[in-house]
Amino acid sequence: MQELRETDPRTIGPYEVLGRLGSGGMGEVYLAEARGGLRLAVKVVRAEHAGDRTFRARFRHEVRAAQTVGGAGTYTARVVDADTEAARPWMATEFVAGPNLRDAVLDRGPLPADAVRLLAAALAEALAAIHAKGLVHRDLKPSNILLAPDGPRVIDFGIVRALEGTALTRTGVVVGSVGYLSPEQIRNGAQVVPASDVFSLGAVLAYAGGGKEPFGEGQDSVVLLRILTGDVDLTAVPEEHLPLVESCLRDDPGARPTPAELVAAAGHTTESLRAGLRPGWYAPGSAEQPEVAASGAHWVPAHDSGERESRVEYVAPVTVTEVHAVTRVPPQPAPPSRRRLLRAVTGGAGVLAAGGVGGWLWLRDAPDGSVTAGAGSPTGTPATGWQYKVEGLGGRRGPCAAVSPDGTRVYVGGTDGALHALDLDGRTVWRTSLGAEAMSPLATADGVYCLLEDGQEGAAKLCALGRGGKVRWTRSFAANSQFPVAAGQLVLVSYGDGSDAGGVRAYAPDGSVRWSTPTGPAPTGEPVVADGVVYVGTFGDQVQALDAKTGERLWATKAGSDTGRPALVGDTLVVGSGGEQMLHGISRTGRALWDVTNDKVYGSRYFTCVPFGGLGVTASDYELVALDPADGSTVWSFRFTDEGNQYSDPTVFGDTVYVRHGSTLYGVNREGKQTWRRRVEGGASIGTQTPVVREGRVYAANADGITVLALDS
Repeated sequence: MQELRETDPRTIGPYEVLGRLGSGGMGEVYLAEARGGLRLAVKVVRAEHAGDRTFRARFRHEVRAAQTVGGAGTYTARVVDADTEAARPWMATEFVAGPNLRDAVLDRGPLPADAVRLLAAALAEALAAIHAKGLVHRDLKPSNILLAPDGPRVIDFGIVRALEGTALTRTGVVVGSVGYLSPEQIRNGAQVVPASDVFSLGAVLAYAGGGKEPFGEGQDSVVLLRILTGDVDLTAVPEEHLPLVESCLRDDPGARPTPAELVAAAGHTTESLRAGLRPGWYAPGSAEQPEVAASGAHWVPAHDSGERESRVEYVAPVTVTEVHAVTRVPPQPAPPSRRRLLRAVTGGAGVLAAGGVGGWLWLRDAPDGSVTAGAGSPTGTPATGWQYKVEGLGGRRGPCAAVSPDGTRVYVGGTDGALHALDLDGRTVWRTSLGAEAMSPLATADGVYCLLEDGQEGAAKLCALGRGGKVRWTRSFAANSQFPVAAGQLVLVSYGDGSDAGGVRAYAPDGSVRWSTPTGPAPTGEPVVADGVVYVGTFGDQVQALDAKTGERLWATKAGSDTGRPALVGDTLVVGSGGEQMLHGISRTGRALWDVTNDKVYGSRYFTCVPFGGLGVTASDYELVALDPADGSTVWSFRFTDEGNQYSDPTVFGDTVYVRHGSTLYGVNREGKQTWRRRVEGGASIGTQTPVVREGRVYAANADGITVLALDS
């Protein structure tokens, strides 16, 4: 245990804080005491996570689920208490007086053979208890296993799920620990099954018995590649444990043993396991209890939990199988980025194609409907089935590309710091370096506009380029926007340095400010323009309406907390927010119509939906949901059938709404029935960039840029 710092809390909820136990990717962990003397380990969520409303919604759900697991005989640490609505949410688990497995191995070396068998059987029973409640741990690793005198305890089960798919995972936070991820987590966008925990258990047992990381150390991308290719080092694992470890580390999840089979393979029954777990079980000959301080607090090793923020920015959802031949654009002297290096491991076919500056790959339709490498387009016909690589799309939302009004140019913004213009066959027309990540572009008759990433969550600069790729003008400002919005000939952006103050600004084509209207607290995202009115949500918990020509404020209406981007569905503005009631309906005149909670959607300021057939359609990591604008209720939902949890915001074309989920692009009709489905080559994008439909083609985001598909195929 470590001493408290000045910035540490002295109480958390009703509990007195005694000291720090460590820190991890989700938060700080403290030793606390209840009034009756019960000692608890309390994890307090980091401030950046607490500010994400989607995280809060998921954290609330996962804590409730975790509270159903634990107790005697489960070898899991019981969740005793939690406050998911606190300024910084926290959860309290029973305090385990013992080191974590990582620290035990660092301090004393590998566990003895008998201890490894006991550990294997107990952890298998813990996984059985977790899986029986419909949970998957997702992050089983040595630092999440505490060694108590009466057996190990698994901690943090299911809670890592709260981090997935939030805005945080799009800005560098990873779920899972690199050396203990299963192959399917890497291939399928963090999609897991119970057998994924068994793979992680195999890696844990290899570490416990051999004292070294089975997939080695070094750059995360290298470790991920070793897992994908089965490049495991078990030379330090005692021979008697090899069959057990190797069976867990099989590539095929279906070929791995079940937790019950693992207990038997470890040579134990439930009764023999209980008998074997006594003080000193993990270090025979030393039945010492943890040192006790004068205050009566148990002192544990000084190491922290061993968790760290991984350099992995996301886990790509495509199996590395085929690497097709690639036609390259001329190389540029830009070094490959960290994101591109990772995608070279996990992004699937042709990831190394572009030399970091954009490249394209011809594809042709196979008889089974899949996409394979092939020749170019038929003579005189614009090609479909090509990919263009820009090291990943800039930003995290907005259109994945922009097509010029005359339909002859496609614009793509990349994390390579450039805006790219392509012809309809995917060939580079020009590439203009802008010095920072170029987010979703807006194409107009006079050229193209894009915002540049500020390194946080929004923009630092608006750039206007002519059709020939020359920068016409730039304007610097801070914003929560990811993309500019057109209002006639004007280009609108939200601005605001932080959340306390900001507004909406309209630029003319020559770069002059036509109008600028403060909104008080800053907008939470981009404005929406409909029928000459600009609608914007703000950190002041309001939706505001402005005149698109003059910027005059027409009305302002309260709607939850940190109100998000509205969508006009019929005559109703549907908007998400934080708070208990996370969906709201507002009339065009600013009258509040309804406030509800819908369990099908997460709400929050990141909530987006599109009007479709009189309904508001929104996507999540599981399904597409259609909402009734009259009351926010669910009219229909369409469950995605592929693996993965990366998804796009939906877009509408005609009688079909299109949405990408993982590496699949779906088309769904007004009744919620699938009418179109196609694989998107190149892996799933980490953002929610919407597909773009134009003249018989669909442009969809992939891990490195865009893929273009024929709409009629």
